Amino acid sequence: MSSPAPSSTARPVLLVVFAILFWASNVVIARAFRAELTPLWLAFWRWGGATVVLFPFVCRTLVRERAALWAVRHRLVWLALFGIVGNNALIYLGVASASATSAAALQTFTPVWILLLGATLLGRRLPARAWAGVACAVAGALLIATGGRPQALIEQGMGAGEMWLLGASLCWAIYTLIVSTLPRGLDGSVLLLVQTALGTAMLLPLALVFEPATLTPALWSGETAAAVVYLAVFPSVLAYVFYNRAVVQLGSERTGNFMNLLPAASSLLSFAFLGETLALFHLAGFAAIMGGIVLCAARVPDLPPWLRALLQGDALPMGR
Repeated sequence: MSSPAPSSTARPVLLVVFAILFWASNVVIARAFRAELTPLWLAFWRWGGATVVLFPFVCRTLVRERAALWAVRHRLVWLALFGIVGNNALIYLGVASASATSAAALQTFTPVWILLLGATLLGRRLPARAWAGVACAVAGALLIATGGRPQALIEQGMGAGEMWLLGASLCWAIYTLIVSTLPRGLDGSVLLLVQTALGTAMLLPLALVFEPATLTPALWSGETAAAVVYLAVFPSVLAYVFYNRAVVQLGSERTGNFMNLLPAASSLLSFAFLGETLALFHLAGFAAIMGGIVLCAARVPDLPPWLRALLQGDALPMGR
């Protein structure tokens, strides 16, 4: 089949680029407002706001697909737990102490988690090339997590922020594997609405218990309120809509490949707005992780097609 003409691909490419920029801005804003917005409350207001924005546009489809959604209700709860609550709360906990640049780089570790979980849960025997890729990616993640001083892992352990970020990437890997089990044909916007609503409901008691002294919206500054509204609309709703429209026009594989730009976009935004600097260990660690992913995703007979598709970025991008 011939490739789409350049004129027909310009718009979907622009859509996916904007989606990536919106997702990249998430960690930058969380890092910038970490003093005013604690992690659990930030996640709560972000996804609560997204639920309010989505509901008027999706409510009719929600009613129409209620039977199909009820049939997968248990999986939807797990998706909300790992994709909305776990992934987002841990990212926000991580950037409270780790840099946005480190957060962006460590999120690329997700495909390695997917490979390891697939091997562990399904008993798949991985080829030597895949294990070499895992080792390479782990080395890159540790290089970033220890600030370019691997010996610090023995001396003082890994930083708390980096630990939270690796946990966030693990949650996203679990989420991605569960997404792959959903039946085809479910409306993506409805799935997002159900997960944001469930995730918001789960986040509220956690925030009340663990962050009871956080400032309420009535005490927010204008900039803080604008940041929350931005997170609720752009990274949570528009990025998802833009990405999925691009998938329809470009195909999931071509669109998924653009996700490799996410760490670079996050880093550039953190340089521009947070004054962070790109260190050599960031580049070396990111290169090692990406090299490991290439080895893991190589087309070898032992790697099942569905797992290879997940490793190459062909996954539903909810929750970023």
